[in-house]
Amino acid sequence: MSTQTVEPHVSPSANLVQIGSIEEVIQQRLADERARLEREAGVPKQDVHHFKRPAERPFTKQERAFTTLLLEADLETRKAGAWCVGGAGLQARPVPTPNVRAFQLGKEYGNNGQCNPTYFTVVNLVQYLQTLEERVQ
Repeated sequence: MSTQTVEPHVSPSANLVQIGSIEEVIQQRLADERARLEREAGVPKQDVHHFKRPAERPFTKQERAFTTLLLEADLETRKAGAWCVGGAGLQARPVPTPNVRAFQLGKEYGNNGQCNPTYFTVVNLVQYLQTLEERVQ
């Protein structure tokens, strides 16, 4: 990259108002240099696709008959949760307590950046769903 001083573009007629600014010149040179370095390094140009939250759909009364909520908590909380959920006309089923197999699945599917409660809850859910899948097959 050059160490030359940056002079704004001066047109032959000095009486006219300059539209471009020194900041625009700097931004353009920065973009040009970034593009040159990416070409030299062989980095392909990638479009940026930002995450957009998917549209949520409502949970309807018709879905209650065939939807089961999975509860993850200690035994007393499961009982209370199942009672509350059942009172609302929903089906609930407790997810078993995590075990060694869940811990091993966590090493495969988990993320070291998660906190332990999240880690074991998510992994235990994966284990439970895999068990249900095995029963179906």
